[in-house]
Amino acid sequence: MCGFIGMFKNDSALTEKDRHDIESMSALIAHRGPDQNACLFHSHAGFGFRRLSIIDLTGGDQPYITPDGRYTAVYNGEIYNYLILRDELIKQGEKFATRSEIEVIVRLYSIYGPSFISRLRGMFAFLIYDSLENKIMAGRDPFGIKPMYYRENENGIIFASEMKAYLGDSSYGGFKADKAMLQHYMTFQYVTEPDTITGDIKILPAGHYMIRGITDEITCYYKSVFSPNKTLKYDEKKKALREAVEKSVEAHLLSDVPVGAFLSSGVDSAIITSIASKLQPGIKAFTVGFDVKGYSELDDATQISEHLNIDHIKLQCDLKDFTDNYEKVIYHLDSPVADPSVVAIYLISREAAKHVKVVLTGEGSDELFGGYRIYDTARSAACISRLPGFLKYVLLAMAKALPDSVKGKNFLIRGCTPVEKRFVGNSFVFSEESKRGVLKTFDKSICYTDRTRAIYAESTGCSPLVRMQHCDMNTWLRSDILVKGDRLSMAHSLEARVPFLDKEVFKAASLLCDRDKIHKHTTKYILRDVFADILNKETVMRPKLGYPVPVRVWLKDELYDWAADIIKSSTATDYIVTSEALKLLEEHRKGKADLYHQIWVILTFITWYKLYVDGGYKAFCESR
Repeated sequence: MCGFIGMFKNDSALTEKDRHDIESMSALIAHRGPDQNACLFHSHAGFGFRRLSIIDLTGGDQPYITPDGRYTAVYNGEIYNYLILRDELIKQGEKFATRSEIEVIVRLYSIYGPSFISRLRGMFAFLIYDSLENKIMAGRDPFGIKPMYYRENENGIIFASEMKAYLGDSSYGGFKADKAMLQHYMTFQYVTEPDTITGDIKILPAGHYMIRGITDEITCYYKSVFSPNKTLKYDEKKKALREAVEKSVEAHLLSDVPVGAFLSSGVDSAIITSIASKLQPGIKAFTVGFDVKGYSELDDATQISEHLNIDHIKLQCDLKDFTDNYEKVIYHLDSPVADPSVVAIYLISREAAKHVKVVLTGEGSDELFGGYRIYDTARSAACISRLPGFLKYVLLAMAKALPDSVKGKNFLIRGCTPVEKRFVGNSFVFSEESKRGVLKTFDKSICYTDRTRAIYAESTGCSPLVRMQHCDMNTWLRSDILVKGDRLSMAHSLEARVPFLDKEVFKAASLLCDRDKIHKHTTKYILRDVFADILNKETVMRPKLGYPVPVRVWLKDELYDWAADIIKSSTATDYIVTSEALKLLEEHRKGKADLYHQIWVILTFITWYKLYVDGGYKAFCESR
């Protein structure tokens, strides 16, 4: 796991200013790689690299340059099948000077060209520069686990592992909030790929590669598509799934440094930790909790660790831990991601980094196997969605006219509304109507469905459950779950690996039917069933919590003044209506409505704006 900067110019040579910018940008992502710092410059390309040594501790330095000087490469991530690929090349007569992944990647590229990327199994982002043809290839893993930002200017293109690196780019005019992206952020609690909050910094989409040089192109080489198989027997699906997950965990244990695991109270992390502990006895597990009733997974995680007989490290946090680290978390996230769990992930990552360099996590399971409770509501409302259109129109009008207190109102609305108009990913914060009051830049011509229309077009004809999963895979997973997992672990030079997000695991998951995933209101049914023999019964059936943080509770009391001060001192007043934001906070405090999520979206944006647009990051960097 590492971080890199890459600059490529088609027609002009690198200047001294360019070299200085690369060094400055690299310094801003030093946390991604404290074990090595290096820069390398060609006439038309330059690279900065920060290494976190995991594989081949003595022979994997980067930027890597081939003996003949033609290819230069930088790479971030892990290729779990690189030894297999290396052996194949050796059998073909190739010779290697190191045991590193980067040498294998470049050799594959030199032989097969860009198509080699489809052979990689792992999480990765890389740049390969061909000095002979003066072109560069940028590639990203199938699920978007590892980040790849880029910014184009009149002279070429600049790549970075984190968006904050552009704070050191003197050719950049400075961070700003794009009005359209902000409006979408208010719906999703993040900005979906391939855009960022700034609008002018882009993300190379998951499962894509880019070629820049004589011709410019972005190519999709992998797309996660669900293809339910109704003829395959349930027991056959179970067998395939078990084998895929176990082999994935084994592959994800590849390391020359200690590996641990994040352990929550749920079944996902318990499965990963259980398999890993059998393959690597003595593995450490890490759990975080807050000292508020109902917001700690420590007791349940302890029960799991005792059942597995593993070393369990528990971190109990309080309100001060939360407020002391809040701004640090927003800074490390790059773009605003208004997920209250982010502080918990930051804190447990900091603790884990004291003991190990690598952790396994259970992320991705909910999207693959139907783990979110909202998925079950889609199945239960399916009987209504199959009614004739005119009848649904009448029922929808009747449902909207009912008082909110009437039981079944929301059920009718869900059933009568097409899934693509009511589901935009696992989080739906501000409706279009509610944005009008709080957002000064509201534009009625911009609608949240602009971000999901193309995604839903890819799942036409599938069940509502599959369509929701596909939407989450392309929004929530990529732009929330994986962003916070990467940025907040790497903030402490800790590599987080996600065994469920593996091509072979997805292949097994893609064949599952709705009834395999949700059965009698039990989510992730087949996953629980497959691994019931290695977990205690309570864990197998326990519902998901997901790093619970008591923001909802604190905003009514302990965090009320803190939140009010952030809103009142906001410099983002060209965007957020201060009086409306304070009104939401007050209504939440009085219990008139549960508005903590809306408030958190506003607080996160205001704080991000302070750090990235107004220069607040400078004080933060100096304090480090």
